[in-house]
Amino acid sequence: MSSLLPKLSALIEEESKLLKGVKDGINFLKDELSSMNTLLVKLANNEERLDEQVKDWRNKVRELSYDVEDCIDLFMHKLESDGYDKADLVKKTTSKIKKLWSRHKIGKLINKLKARVQEESDRRWRYKFDESAVNLGKVQIDPRLPALFVEAERLVGIDGPREKIVEWLKKDDSEPQLKVVSIVGFGGLDKTTLANQVHHKIKGQFDCSTFVPVSRNPNIAKILTDMLKELGSSVDTSDDERQLIYKLRAFLHDKRYLIIVDDIWSTKAWEFVKSALPENNSCSRIITTTRDTNVATSCCYTVAGHVHNIQPLSEQDSRELFLKRVFRDVSACPPYLEEVSCGIIRKCHGLPLAIISVASLLVGKPNIVEQWEEVYNSIGSAFTQQGMTDILLLSYYDLPHYLKTCLLYLSMFPEDYRIEREVLIWRWIAEGFISEVKGLTLDQVAENYFNDLVNRSMIQPIDIQYDGRASACRVHDMILDLIVSLSKEENFTTLMEREGYNCSNKIRRLSVQSNCLGNKAMQEIMGKCSQLRSLNYYGVQDVGTDLQTLHCLRVLVFENCHGIGTQHIKHLESFFRLAYLSISSDGITELPEQIGDLKYLQTLDIRRSGIKKLPPTIGRLQNLARLLVGNDVELPNEIGDLQALQELSDAGKYDSIKFVQQLRRLTRLSVPRIMLHESNKLGDHNTEMYKETLKSSLAMMGKHALQTLHIGCNGFLRGKLMDILCCTVPSLRKLVISQSRWRVLLISLIFRYGIKQEELLILGGIPSLLFIKLNSQHAPEERLIISSQQFRCLKEFEFGNYYHGGGLEMLCLQGAMPDLRRLRFYIRAEETGSKIGFEFGFEHLASLQQHSVTVDCRGATRKRVEAAEAAMRDAASIHPGRPALEISRRWERDMIKDKDDHEEIVQVE
Repeated sequence: MSSLLPKLSALIEEESKLLKGVKDGINFLKDELSSMNTLLVKLANNEERLDEQVKDWRNKVRELSYDVEDCIDLFMHKLESDGYDKADLVKKTTSKIKKLWSRHKIGKLINKLKARVQEESDRRWRYKFDESAVNLGKVQIDPRLPALFVEAERLVGIDGPREKIVEWLKKDDSEPQLKVVSIVGFGGLDKTTLANQVHHKIKGQFDCSTFVPVSRNPNIAKILTDMLKELGSSVDTSDDERQLIYKLRAFLHDKRYLIIVDDIWSTKAWEFVKSALPENNSCSRIITTTRDTNVATSCCYTVAGHVHNIQPLSEQDSRELFLKRVFRDVSACPPYLEEVSCGIIRKCHGLPLAIISVASLLVGKPNIVEQWEEVYNSIGSAFTQQGMTDILLLSYYDLPHYLKTCLLYLSMFPEDYRIEREVLIWRWIAEGFISEVKGLTLDQVAENYFNDLVNRSMIQPIDIQYDGRASACRVHDMILDLIVSLSKEENFTTLMEREGYNCSNKIRRLSVQSNCLGNKAMQEIMGKCSQLRSLNYYGVQDVGTDLQTLHCLRVLVFENCHGIGTQHIKHLESFFRLAYLSISSDGITELPEQIGDLKYLQTLDIRRSGIKKLPPTIGRLQNLARLLVGNDVELPNEIGDLQALQELSDAGKYDSIKFVQQLRRLTRLSVPRIMLHESNKLGDHNTEMYKETLKSSLAMMGKHALQTLHIGCNGFLRGKLMDILCCTVPSLRKLVISQSRWRVLLISLIFRYGIKQEELLILGGIPSLLFIKLNSQHAPEERLIISSQQFRCLKEFEFGNYYHGGGLEMLCLQGAMPDLRRLRFYIRAEETGSKIGFEFGFEHLASLQQHSVTVDCRGATRKRVEAAEAAMRDAASIHPGRPALEISRRWERDMIKDKDDHEEIVQVE
């Protein structure tokens, strides 16, 4: 509905193009669907209490909205596609007749849709859904209740976290102020059990204590009343929330109290509870549990607080818990069940509730391998049977309706798949899931959705960057089982995996993840895809049918599909609504000229395809925001026509000066990844022009959107590049100067003989830089010193020497890089004649938290490698903040033996 209603409004505004009957029909659709949408939002917010009748009506309305949107899209496409203004008189007349006929045909279709809308509207009033929506279903017992009554001796892996929290609560116990610990984590990690165990261990040290559950839809008056009862105070059932808060504050005013506030879902609920708990300077303590990182932070915001991120059980603890539950004795597992039990334990990912759920299925059953393997293969349904899904559904039901849609879409990706943040964001946008918010772009709104799902523990972030953003995410297996089940129930997505498939009459989104289905099955399922919106192939060798009929397609993805060829995309213009196209198939070697007709296309990703040249018609894609190509793909001069372009990578093959000139026209380009051309390609006359054009274009880009720059450069720009960057892009936040990606295309690299001190000083003067990565062909031949006032905003610094020379001496003076959090080095320890050894001084980096070093051992003796590692450890040991240090080796087998090594071997012999 979120994408359909604005389209209906926009179409009504184009009254001059509509026949009266068509316009009236669209007005009717808009009014009725707007009313239905209001009810659908209401139903979404009470989803756990809907009966089957209401769910059926909701699903029918959803399908209806898809059909209406497809009809409107087709209508608008037909109105806009003729372009008869430049045609001769005969063609004009023919075109007008065709348009008039087309409108009448659309009118008939709209009348059919009106009848369907009327039918659903009548059903809604007939069954009074408005009245029943908020009162459906029976009240369920809280599935977390048993956690309060687990015997301590049955618990595994809880001692460490419990003692850690107790220690923090007791720390500085002489100080009187209130302290709060907030336990946060994924559903099923036993947050309630942990909080309850801490409560039992220390409650005797307090004047009074209580354990109060809040839940997803809290009754504040009942919560406050229960707190008063548990604490031993009198209660008047006629008191309202304000009176109850006053009574609680008065009762706790002079007492040392311990309050456990379990399962908080919102900051609003926490504020209500917190208002009843006075900061009485009596060494009182509060423990909260939540699944939401934002709520946990809020709990600790105004007082002395500590957020405890609860972790899954270790492999050893998971095994102990599983075997105790099945056999009551860890050593009682028969050897022939070891392998399958390890597989079951791995699938539970350290979640205590999941381990207990699966183990419960095996208690009392014969210890037969085949039966255990059946449980292993049906772990998703095992969780459902044992109530695991009920725990996870609490988190799902708490999501606002727009986040539910975004989460369900994750069922399109294979199990354990690394989902890139940018990929997910732009696919959400292409599907129409993202609503406009004043002051924000669609991708900014979508990133907020992504972060919200992370904070609610629904997706797991991967690779947290210098700016706190996750590069990617994964979906926990149990969350994936849940959303796949919900998606199937609501006909949101259809999966084809392994040797089975199941589909309804209409397929809206299809993810093909199997090569075992055969052509017959593919033909059967694709025959139901005429209104398909999203089509994903993962590792498939044959698409099974002609895709030309998929007119409604928004997203098309070929991922590692090596048997698919150019013929499968020869009719791209048929997908007139296509917004996202990703091709990873070396069999697809060219794009059709008609790709320029895809006026809604936002993302074109052909980085892992066989395509070597883009057609000039690419310049007609006025909504293209992301163009992702391989560095050997020839780019046309029409690149400058892409006025919506925000990201470009990896531009390496182009008409040198014309391309650089075109860059200045891309005022929205914020993330370019460009390889600069070699001087010997340009010639003496053009080299100077190339430099000046580059400087001018970068200056123009720097005035607008440019924030991140990945650049591959060569010797003729040595020194010049530094001046250009410092002078023209002062607002740059991320800079990567690299040769490794394009090394086969370059002859002379900017850091071929090692970065120089003066170049480092220039880079350190870029005021807004948050991230910098420098890759060098050769180790520096001088000590590098980073002085005060250099890299003032930098949060992450990476330096790599990958090819020649060994040794690195780097010192940071007082005041240098004051905000640096992460420091990463890749250094070669190679034996050289250089006087440069290994010396590091980082003690003045006040904010340093992580320091990782990779030592390349090729061509180095063991002593040389150990000297490099020792220098790093010495630098870390004298740092007052004791940052985490991680040292690893590469190419250790290629170390050379020194004299001492030989003598040791002789002595042993």
